[in-house]
Amino acid sequence: MKRALVWVLLLGAALAGPCAERPYTLETEEGLLGGEEMSYDGEALVFEGRACLEGKGFRLEAPRIVYLEGEGTFQAEGLTGLAQGWRLEAGRLEGKLLKEVRLARGRLRAEAAELTLSSPPEGRKVRLTTPAYRVRAEKAIFTEKEARLFGFLATPCPCGEDLRLSLEEATFLVDTGELRGEAHLGLFGLEVPLSEARVNLNRPPRLESPLVFSASDTGGYTLGLRDFPLPRPGEEVGAWKRRLTLLASGLTTSKESLLFGLKEGSLGAEVRLGYGAGVRAFWDDLLFAATPLPPDATTPRLEARYTPRFLLEGAELKPFVRYAETASAQGWTLGLEGRYPWGFREGPFSLSLEPGLLLALYPGRDPYLSLWGSLRAAFREGEARAEVGYWGRLEPFGARNLFAYEARPEGQRLDLLLAYGPLEERYYLENPLGNRMVGVELAYGDGALGRFRVGWREGSYPEWLLAYAMPEPDRACCQALWLAPQVGLGPEGVSRYGLTLRLYDGCFAYELKAQNVLKGQYGEATGFSLGFGLRVR
Repeated sequence: MKRALVWVLLLGAALAGPCAERPYTLETEEGLLGGEEMSYDGEALVFEGRACLEGKGFRLEAPRIVYLEGEGTFQAEGLTGLAQGWRLEAGRLEGKLLKEVRLARGRLRAEAAELTLSSPPEGRKVRLTTPAYRVRAEKAIFTEKEARLFGFLATPCPCGEDLRLSLEEATFLVDTGELRGEAHLGLFGLEVPLSEARVNLNRPPRLESPLVFSASDTGGYTLGLRDFPLPRPGEEVGAWKRRLTLLASGLTTSKESLLFGLKEGSLGAEVRLGYGAGVRAFWDDLLFAATPLPPDATTPRLEARYTPRFLLEGAELKPFVRYAETASAQGWTLGLEGRYPWGFREGPFSLSLEPGLLLALYPGRDPYLSLWGSLRAAFREGEARAEVGYWGRLEPFGARNLFAYEARPEGQRLDLLLAYGPLEERYYLENPLGNRMVGVELAYGDGALGRFRVGWREGSYPEWLLAYAMPEPDRACCQALWLAPQVGLGPEGVSRYGLTLRLYDGCFAYELKAQNVLKGQYGEATGFSLGFGLRVR
């Protein structure tokens, strides 16, 4: 006890750290212990009143810290402080282990069953909560710039681990949110080795289902894989550049075909067998395609194209040079497509304007020109909002395009929106001088009841549209069913009907969309269609 009191008196004056400023201090093997009050019961020193424990790389405070001198251990509850730059809260301190620990650094949050007082501190049974993933690790070593994780598993799923990334050992860079290590990607019971992989825990993975399935009365069945990822070592998870496509379309019809494609970034090639057989290759802004037996009059037998893109003072310019051979024409095209978006906002008012044009020149022929523009004005104040928008496209010299590639047909659309809170009314007018379409729509959306929509439009015939969509399930909900039915009514009865069905589990949303158009507007295709989709929640 005398030795301890000597340390209290000497170190209280000699050390200059924050804990050293307390009236009573004691040097221990783990660091400097201090407080504004001190008592001794014969077995333990009790520090109270902003009690603190400060060692290499960490600083802790608690209302009361007990030090068992004979054992060299501590007891405390309700601790806060810093460890290697991480903000720390702990339920209690037992011996030399912090229990029920919560750590935070930027947007990253971590929980550990226990954390050592060593330098650097080591956590056991660690769980991290990041903006895009749920993460757990058997062990973690925390430093100011990184965390070393062992027995690591991360998943973007709100419930369960049907989609997961597992690593025996990984390095997490705190400032960037990047994780690196030898990884395995798990899908249900399947494990795919990725070798060296990177993942950014601050943003959701760009994972899209490569599975394609759809069907229609006229187009038959489409089934296969589109942009199936082929990971390479060192790539970020979800940002894989190498992709495979194997897609069969037109099944059960006379237009059956098989598409095989492989691409890596902006370099790729495709081969189509069967109906519309041909090859297609591209590299950055260059494209070459050959279709010996084109499926229609607008598809070129041979095409070569160069389409660079430039940004100049806010304007986007896309010049192009193209050679094509079709059933009706062949030759070179020299063209330019451009647009200039502009926007303004002041208080509740906003205004956006975007003019654009396309000019195509043909050797020995008249040029083709298409001009277009859009204008949108909006007002938003509290729950009230109003928008008016106009879009129009004009061909000053007429539809003189030689090929379908550069065609930009004339059209117009006027939109007016008035809304207050969950109630919304919309009016639109399309192509008043051509295939005229005019419509009015009233919608009401409620977070608990869903969205109700009723509309009327008149094109080639008058039609009422009724639709409902259930409220989207909360991401924390592990199982949910979502429905969105719709029906159209014309002068002769039902003109169309459809249903979108989604099933949510702990990780994925499975979507089945069915629609049957009995009577279309103008040239709208009729018949039954079915589509399937899958995405990560």
